[in-house]
Amino acid sequence: MLRDMLAANLFQWMMIFARVGSGIMFLPGFNSNMVTARVRLLFALMLSFVLMPVLSGKLPNPPAAPIGLFLILMGEIAFGVFIGLVVQGLVSALDIAGTTIGYATGLTNMFTYDPITEQQSALITGFLNLVAMTLIFATNTHYLMLHALVDSYSIYMPGQHLPVEDMAQTLVRTLSDEAMMGMRLGAPLMVFQITMNTGLGLLNRLVPNMQVFFVAQPLQIIVGLTVLMICLPAIMMTFMNHLSEGIGSFLNFG
Repeated sequence: MLRDMLAANLFQWMMIFARVGSGIMFLPGFNSNMVTARVRLLFALMLSFVLMPVLSGKLPNPPAAPIGLFLILMGEIAFGVFIGLVVQGLVSALDIAGTTIGYATGLTNMFTYDPITEQQSALITGFLNLVAMTLIFATNTHYLMLHALVDSYSIYMPGQHLPVEDMAQTLVRTLSDEAMMGMRLGAPLMVFQITMNTGLGLLNRLVPNMQVFFVAQPLQIIVGLTVLMICLPAIMMTFMNHLSEGIGSFLNFG
């Protein structure tokens, strides 16, 4: 009797850890190398243990064959990775916005190491990603990500057929929406760029012997960064609302 109880508890813990652990490995903020793999693993193990009383009623009985256990675990891992990729897709709007703003301010070719994406990126893109990660943890939006992992059991029950087609459509729709959101976030700087270039073009026609665009480059950078600092609160507020709404699709009340 005790052996059966221990086996059932171990099975439930493994099922929860498969989805929650794989999701945490891909969620923005948690997936950074600045958070060591050991810390992420321990956090996922602890969270899975805490969630056992809450999710035990939604888990199937242990399968009789090992291949059945393997298939169920693979499905849980795949769905956890899917949730992490969707949230990463929501954050990718900042990359498009950063590129757009970089073109507008003339800082497109200025690269720096981005600690969030862990690669070389444009200066403005790295700045927006850093501000976004700070706001995510300052506003406790990371709790909403973990809540989405828990509430995802109401969307896909363990042991069921994996909705591959719906998952693929969701990823494609998310990425296409983020392209539009990135343009919306960078819209104030796009207006500045059109206005600035129109004025410089007219000035170049009036003074054809003057290297207008070369002389105006410092002014473009200074004014562009000023406009960015003025619009930054609105940009980040729009992004945070968009991120919360996107994560809300996995929640019971979303």
